Amino acid sequence: MTLRPHALEHAERTAHEWLATIGRHLGTQDLDFTFRVVRAWLHTVRDRLPVEGAAHLAAQLPEVLRGVFYDGWAPSRVPIRIAAGECTARFAQEARISTAEVPDVASTVSSGLGEMFSPGLLETAFAQMPDQLATLFRPARGVRPARGGEASAAGDEAGSEHVRTAGQTDDRLERLERDVRALTDAVSALASGLEHVPPPEPPGETAAKAARRAHQLLPSARTPE
Repeated sequence: MTLRPHALEHAERTAHEWLATIGRHLGTQDLDFTFRVVRAWLHTVRDRLPVEGAAHLAAQLPEVLRGVFYDGWAPSRVPIRIAAGECTARFAQEARISTAEVPDVASTVSSGLGEMFSPGLLETAFAQMPDQLATLFRPARGVRPARGGEASAAGDEAGSEHVRTAGQTDDRLERLERDVRALTDAVSALASGLEHVPPPEPPGETAAKAARRAHQLLPSARTPE
């Protein structure tokens, strides 16, 4: 059977598009490097998934990367039990990077893949992995990055937290302004009661009135809402 050249070209072009997207997240245009770390990611995650989970993930890969995914796969042996340290070492060896680089590289590859996979696919896969390994591979902030016009869950949460923090700051400033105004009024009342020369009332009584007025003003600034 003779394959039409354009069929292979399309498969190769699609794979290049995926690698370019992931490379953009990694901050590199080196497709060889990107391919190595993506292959390491695919093989490491694949072997920690049950057969059904691996097949579900592979189904959305472009043809070339799907072939990479299944290369060397032994469905009768998965999921392979592997400690986090061994998993990191295996990833580093296949990607040809240091073990110290693995957490950032693995999570960044996940961020790039998250743009290409359907929403929720990666999180479904990670949910089938031990927590320690899933944490290693999850994108930064623990969620799939935003795709198109979608806002990521992390972005929504961060935005909500920012709004809450800003609102709390505004409330504190408003209370502080009220406290300052009340304190200013109290000091003015106290000064006004003492500045009359000669005083229209005995000095002791004038000072007492001023003090009482200041005392009346100050609690209002401390009254909780």
